[in-house]
Order: sequence, then C-alpha cells, then structure tokens
Amino acid sequence: MTRDRWIQAVAALVLIASLTSAGWLMPAINASASDAQLKYTDEAAAGAPAAVVVAQSIGVVRGMIANYLWIRADKLKEDGKFFEAYHLSRWITQLQPRYASVWQFQAWNMAYNISVATHTRTERWQWVRDGIQLLRNHGIRYNPSEMMLYRELAWFFLHKIEGFTDDANKFYKQQLADEWQGILGEPPYGQAERLAWIQQIADAPERWDRVVEMQPAAADLSAALQAAGFDLDEFLLRTVETIRALTSSTLARRTGLLERLDASESELTPEARELYAPVLALRPLLAEERYADAWPIVLAHARKRLLLDHYNMDPAYMAKFSRDFGPLDWRSPASHSLYWAAVGVERGLSRRDQHDFDRINTDRILFHSEQALKRAGRVYYDFLTKELTFGPDLRFVPFYENVYVLMSERLIKNQIIEDPVTFIDGYRNFLIDAVREYYMFGEYEKAQEVYDRLRTDPKFQQWDKPDRFTHALEEFILLETGDRWSSIHVATNDVIALLTTAFRRGLGRGDQKTYNANVRMARAIYDYFYREIGNPTTAVTPDDGRLSFEWDKMFVQAFQMAMTDGISTMEERLAIWERADNDFKLKTYDLIVSALDEALMRSGLPMELDEAFPPPAGLEAYRALKQQEAAQEPGAPPVPIERK
Repeated sequence: MTRDRWIQAVAALVLIASLTSAGWLMPAINASASDAQLKYTDEAAAGAPAAVVVAQSIGVVRGMIANYLWIRADKLKEDGKFFEAYHLSRWITQLQPRYASVWQFQAWNMAYNISVATHTRTERWQWVRDGIQLLRNHGIRYNPSEMMLYRELAWFFLHKIEGFTDDANKFYKQQLADEWQGILGEPPYGQAERLAWIQQIADAPERWDRVVEMQPAAADLSAALQAAGFDLDEFLLRTVETIRALTSSTLARRTGLLERLDASESELTPEARELYAPVLALRPLLAEERYADAWPIVLAHARKRLLLDHYNMDPAYMAKFSRDFGPLDWRSPASHSLYWAAVGVERGLSRRDQHDFDRINTDRILFHSEQALKRAGRVYYDFLTKELTFGPDLRFVPFYENVYVLMSERLIKNQIIEDPVTFIDGYRNFLIDAVREYYMFGEYEKAQEVYDRLRTDPKFQQWDKPDRFTHALEEFILLETGDRWSSIHVATNDVIALLTTAFRRGLGRGDQKTYNANVRMARAIYDYFYREIGNPTTAVTPDDGRLSFEWDKMFVQAFQMAMTDGISTMEERLAIWERADNDFKLKTYDLIVSALDEALMRSGLPMELDEAFPPPAGLEAYRALKQQEAAQEPGAPPVPIERK
C-alpha cells in the first residue's frame, strides 16, 4: 500500500471515530445545553430584516455577525446613541433569542435610557411599558429558566414604577392601575374574598369549548357580544369595568351619571356619543337575565386567556402568591415585582448552572416587594376620574415571615449560607416600622404583639443596643422616631401629615378608628416636642425667626390640605366635607372654595359646587365676625354692623 493510501485510511478511521464519538456525546451535550437554555434557534423571527434572515440561513456564521452587532450596539450606547443601539439589539434578539443578555440590554435601554430622552409623560410611559413587554412577552418566553431576566423585570416594576427616582413615576403608577383595573376589575378588600376573586380566574377553563360545555348559555352570549361589536378581549373587560364603576361608585350614584347618559343619549355630542357608545351597547346584555349565569365564567375565561396570551402571567401563580405573600392587588407595581421575582426563582432553580448571586438578588426583591406592599399596598383608584392614591396595608406584616423563611430555606438548601443572619437587620427594621404603623392606625394590640416579639425573639437582639426593646410601647415608638422631631420643621410636617391622614383615611373612608389613632399620634408628637424642645412660639431660628406651632391652627391646616391636595380623591373630599365638624368648614370654606371648584370642573362630574360642597351653616355670620375682628386690628377703620 502506498504512503498516500495509508494516510487516507488513517484519516478515514479518525473521521469515523470522531463521528462516532460526536454521536455518542451529542445527547449529553444537547441535554446540558437544554438545561442551560443555550440552544440557538434555527429560524429567523417573524418580521426580521433581510440581513437577519440571511444570517440565520448561514449557520454558525450568525454567531460572528451577532458578536459584531453586539460590539457595535455597546459602542453606540456608550456614545449616547440609544435609538441606534436599540435597533441593533433588536436584530441580535432575532438572531440569538436564547442570548439573555441582549434582552436585558435592550429592555433596560428602552425603559431607562430612551424613555428619559423623550419629552412627554405619555411617551416616557410607552417606552417603559415597551421595555417591560419585551422582557415579559418575548425574552422570558424564549428563556423561561433565565433568572436574570425575571430579576430585571421585577426590578423595573419595583424601581421604575413603584419607586420615586423617575419624576414621571406618578403617571406610571396611574397608567398601571388603570390598565389592571380594566383587565381584572376592582378587587374586593377582604383577604378571603380577594383569594376567591383571583382563584375564580385561575380555575376558569382555558378553552372556549369547555366554557360552553360548562355553561351552554355562553355560546348565545358570545354571539350577542359579537353582534354588538365585542370580542372576548381587553376592550370588553374595560367596558364591563366602566359600567361597574358607573353603577357602583358612590360618586356616580350621587351624580346619577348613568341615568343622565340614558336620558340624554339623543342630546349627546358626536364625541360623547362615540365615547359612551360601548357602555350603552353592553348594558342591555349585562342586564339580560338569561345570561346571568354565563357572565361570570365568560369574564373569567376572557381574563385568563388575556393573562396567559398577552401578559405571559399564570393565574395559578397569581392565586398561589396571594395565599403565600398576602392580599395582592394587581393595580400595585409591587405586586408585579413580587410575582416576577417569585416565579423567576422557582423556575430558575431548574438550571444547574444558575449563579448564586442571581438567586440571592432575585429573592431580595421579594423582601423589598413585601415591604413596599406593606407601605403602600392599599390602592384607591377611581376608574371614572382616574384619581389614584396609595395607603399602607398592614395585612402584609405577617406575610413577611413567609418570605424570610422561604428565602432562608433556599439559601441553606443550596449551601450558599449556613445561617441567614444577613437578613435579620432588614427583618428587624421591618417589624419596628410595623409597630409604629400599627399604633398610628389604632391597632394597639397588634402593635404590642409585634413589639413583644422584638423583645423576646433572640435573633432580633443587638449586642450594641441591648436596651433598645426594654421601653414601654409608646415610649419605644417615640424614641425610634423622636430624633426626627428635634427640628420644628419636621415635627410640624409630621403632625400635619398625621392629621391630614386622619381626615383622608378616617373621615374620608368612614374609619373612626383610624381617625382617632392618627389624631392621638399627632398629639403625642406635639407634646413630645413641647416636652423636649420647649415652647416653639418663642424659639428663634436663623432662617425663619419666630415660629408658630399651635395645635388648633395645624388641625385646620390639615383639614384644608385634605380638601385641596391632589392626593385626595374627589370621593374622599365629598365624604370628608359631609362628615367633618362645621367648625372646620367655617374656618376653611373661603380659603378652599376656589380650589374645590377647579377640582370639580377638572373631574368632569355633572355637579354644581354648592351641590357637592354645600356652604357650612352660619357662614355669613362667621364672615361678619371675621370682618369685625379684622376691623379691630390696630390702625384699621371701624366697620359698621348692618341691621338685618
């Protein structure tokens, strides 16, 4: 055999051995790549540019092209050319949808860089929302076990929307609340009722044929909806919620808004007729008795399909987390951050190569989300006037323990740490805040219960502060926050804030217990300042000179703020005015009437000022008295008293 023949034979044997080895190793390689979510797609994404389609068709060369595009996009970002970087990164996601970092880069670029480069709140929200949708609807679908993407998405909700660093955050919160109330409706307040509310959606059939099988009248209802111009989509759900708001809102009932629409349909302007046409078209179907049993399952099915198809959210998880982590309100951004953090860790644990810091950082968002929900998880949203406020929801306090236990067990199980003491400081501070907040809201027994736990549980003790939990409850609250009240400015602001809250969340929502608790705490701060600092009316500061710190004046000022500040909804203002003492009304009416009139006009409610906020009894006599008092000031001319 010639030398060339020997070389060919050896090469053939090496080729056969290599192919055999590759075939033997391929299942293990594929399994490992599948576990790590590292597989490339073999098909170009729909709508991809021609260059991307070509790159997909030439195999491994696409990796080189993607690397070049990635380097180029990163350079554009460094140069501040965010829009150009956005378009290049879009190509990369279409080339390599399993490459998680490009989804993260692109979503962050949209939500944080491009959004702040726009000029209106609506534009900014559109980019923030697009960044969220990119991760939620695309990146996570392609990379369902990539914990980094879940962490990033949860952070968008917690930091960009729930937080206050973006000066458009209030608009983001309002848009999110409006979107989710339109989808799911207004949730019931009670914990058991809220669980049943979300569980009904989780239990709804995913397929329409199952809906019809369970409730035959659903087929006729669907046909009637289509005839009226409706599909089983978000538009239908928002119209249903609009009708619910028109029929159940205290404000709407007082104004008779829906009845006025019916009565004046022929007199509506073309614009108003177009705006209210869906409401008027759907109301008869909601009222038909033959569809009464079909509506609940049809709406639950529509909501479930919308969550699964357009939001990539599983109602079963939503129900589970409502049981495990508290009465979640999906109008709150913190509920969404909690959802995505919890889902991300649960799904990401299947990855063998998941980085420990990704698990810990994603789990930490659970802590921060629970804290945010306790601090502002109570959502008050008027679907008609679009007014939004948040309040503390102390029902989340006991659920924080669930997060702590869950995270500790994960860390220990995965041998990341032996003892989760690193989280004790945050847990301790959470409970200290809970003590003060329970007390401020009149939940004295619960405040004492949490405080006793801080005093008796060894893990909360501090070697450098051995006396921290040895004081009586009220003294402990004052000591923990008293340093802030050494300044008259802080003390004044806190007293007025507590009193304003008493009016808004007490009188405004018919909660006498909360009203009393806030007034009592405000008085405690007031008395503490006098005891520790002295009489502030004689205190002189370099900036302000003589300062006023008078209880009665601050009470009236708080009432004025509650009636005029944008944080109070129109419904709260109406309730406060109806329930408040006449003395407050007399002292503030002339000061706030213009602001109330303006707010009423902005709300678009068909009410006259005197109908919404009747002048207080004795107003003319009070005005005459104030005029007389003003005339008696030194140097003022006398004012004659007119005979009536």
